[in-house]
Amino acid sequence: MRRRTLALITALVAAVVLLSVAAVVLLQAPGPAETKPPAPVETKPPAPRVVTVVDYANRTVEVPANVSRVVAIGPGVLRLVAYLGALDKIVGVEDAEKSWSPLGRDYAMAYGDAFKNLPVVGPGGPRNPPNPELLRSLKPDVVLMSRTYVDLYDPDRLSQEVGAPVVVIDYGVAGYLNVTEFKRAITLLGRILGREARAQELAKYIDSVVDDLAQRVRAVQATPSVYVGAVSYKGAQPFTGTQGMFPPLLLLKTRSIVDELGKRGFVNVDFEFILKRQPEYIFIDLNNLKTVLDDYSKDPAKYCALKAFKEGRVYALLPFNYYHTNVATALADAYFMGKVLYPEQFKDVDPASKADEIYRVFLGKPLYEEFVKGFGRGFGPLNDLFKC
Repeated sequence: MRRRTLALITALVAAVVLLSVAAVVLLQAPGPAETKPPAPVETKPPAPRVVTVVDYANRTVEVPANVSRVVAIGPGVLRLVAYLGALDKIVGVEDAEKSWSPLGRDYAMAYGDAFKNLPVVGPGGPRNPPNPELLRSLKPDVVLMSRTYVDLYDPDRLSQEVGAPVVVIDYGVAGYLNVTEFKRAITLLGRILGREARAQELAKYIDSVVDDLAQRVRAVQATPSVYVGAVSYKGAQPFTGTQGMFPPLLLLKTRSIVDELGKRGFVNVDFEFILKRQPEYIFIDLNNLKTVLDDYSKDPAKYCALKAFKEGRVYALLPFNYYHTNVATALADAYFMGKVLYPEQFKDVDPASKADEIYRVFLGKPLYEEFVKGFGRGFGPLNDLFKC
């Protein structure tokens, strides 16, 4: 009996020990893992598939985002694409870009060689309508069309026939410089071509140039009388061919003697009109210098009756009106004219260097020497040719 009781006690003690050990083990064992909510996944909104714009024909047009195949047709449009540094997207050009001389078209002087191997999309020029068959064959993402062509070919019809959106572009009247319209045009194109930052950079630069010119002449009390002859307009023009409200002069707050006629655009005046006004300074468009020289050789006395010719105040200008306004050249001309008319206010300016600065900003290349090579001279007096 005693032995049985002892065995029972021993069993109970062992059981208590085992239970104690089990309890300790259970208490030290890890509990179930704490469940954490999943980290939020950052989702980006899908990239837009189209860019919606309102063009210069007041049409709402949807253009694919990230276009890579572009055609620019009509006066001035390819120039704007070049200014925005987007010529790598161009897949075809007008025949005019290959057959016309590039001299005087700033963008063609800079990049004309790149156009030679591109397919032709149509004739080009201000009076020839687009060719939908040639355009369609290149499968463009977008066609950029000059407003000049709207009267020749309906842009909605062209879009349907080509199978691509057509955006109508303009930047003001050809031969003039409308800074507001120019900035609007490059801003619109910047959105289409993915060159928004470049468009802003260019707009800021042109504003700085316009402001610089205005500040230089702000305190000028008396402005000299000026005549600009042989202005480029639809082919060769004589000495009496001029332009009312000449853009480089407008930038200098200076009037031409023809502005009193109240006409804007190309004006053909009588030689007698110029003789009566006797402008103090005369500028001649280099594009038509030969035409003026031919006329001068027939009757030098007629020209020498003008004091500006007699006293050596006749100067050469770079042409800026060629297949719409060459904006960079118009600005360069303004600095040269300012140097001639207001030497004190422009004493720190070297017109050739300033021209190349402008061309570098607009086109990435200096072009002034290309003008000199092409015309045989650049900015400067012409008294070596007109001897009175």
